[in-house]
Amino acid sequence: MRPSEIQFVNPNLPENDVYEAAVNYNAAETIASLKKYGVKCIEICNNQYLNTTLASHPDINLLNIKKGYLFLNKGISAGEGLEKFETEFTDEDVNDTYPGDVRLNCVVIGKKLICNKDTVSKKIIDFAYNNSYTIIHSKQGYSKCSVCVVNEECIITDDESVYKSVQNYFNDVLLVSKGSVLLNGYNYGFIGGASGIIGKNRLAFNGRIDSHPDCNSIIDLAEKYKVEIIELINSRLTDIGSIIPLTEIKPGS
Repeated sequence: MRPSEIQFVNPNLPENDVYEAAVNYNAAETIASLKKYGVKCIEICNNQYLNTTLASHPDINLLNIKKGYLFLNKGISAGEGLEKFETEFTDEDVNDTYPGDVRLNCVVIGKKLICNKDTVSKKIIDFAYNNSYTIIHSKQGYSKCSVCVVNEECIITDDESVYKSVQNYFNDVLLVSKGSVLLNGYNYGFIGGASGIIGKNRLAFNGRIDSHPDCNSIIDLAEKYKVEIIELINSRLTDIGSIIPLTEIKPGS
């Protein structure tokens, strides 16, 4: 694919087939599956300042805040592909002690920002204010982990504080139960960390949707919005730090 045939993605809202996405380098089976769907993976490797399994999670290390503009955590290590983006590093220290691991863990949907204003990087808040984003405050510091974006007006979350915070900002918010998503090294993972949009009306899950106790509600919601659910691996839903779309194929390419 030539550079002239791709374009940057409006954060979490691709209008076309995704060409590049940030993905945990440890998720080899997921990466192989995404390639079959035409998605080139920019692999996020272990952050030198993090010692947990979160060290290679995209939603810990990277934030696509607007088309072609990324915020990065100190210590991020990534495969080839980030050079084309305008990037800016956070000022805060990165470490394994909360909130040192959640400075970028927030959700950008159009010009809405879901975050914990007390734990997210100050640079993110300043950027949001300066660019007229609507800031939706939640007590959940792992906001991106906890939110699966369906489209601009619909999200799924397994966190009650997020659910309560976003009621007035989206047409549809589905609250699902927490505890059934796997996360290596932890008791459980999160629905947002096990998902990502890979094309207009194409929502990928890292695992079987029927492994979630609320699978019927998720399927019904997807059908309501004519969103195709894609299961990337044939196992339980597993949190890999989200699949973050970065570029997409231009129409007609």
